[in-house]
Amino acid sequence: MESEEFDVFLRRTTLRQIEIMASLRSHGSMSKAAEELGMSVANVSRVSKRFEANLNVQLFEGNGRRFCLRPEGEKILDHLLPLTCEIVALRDHLKSMYELSGDS
Repeated sequence: MESEEFDVFLRRTTLRQIEIMASLRSHGSMSKAAEELGMSVANVSRVSKRFEANLNVQLFEGNGRRFCLRPEGEKILDHLLPLTCEIVALRDHLKSMYELSGDS
């Protein structure tokens, strides 16, 4: 991946996409990831395809709801795991801040 392509990937990648990709990896199932995230299977599938397109790498192989992580996907998603932990920590921190201030 060229530097310019990588910059485009970073600009287009959202925290929610990272969270969804991590859930897909941990569950190995579109339906289980969708359930955990409160999303439809179609939306999880759409996000994963967009993530792969932005990265220009096929992370998963398979069809429909059954898929497996390719070796390239395994390596990339290994790097995302610490980010997902930070996203959860940030969400929890922000939630507690809002609760303490009385905002909803």
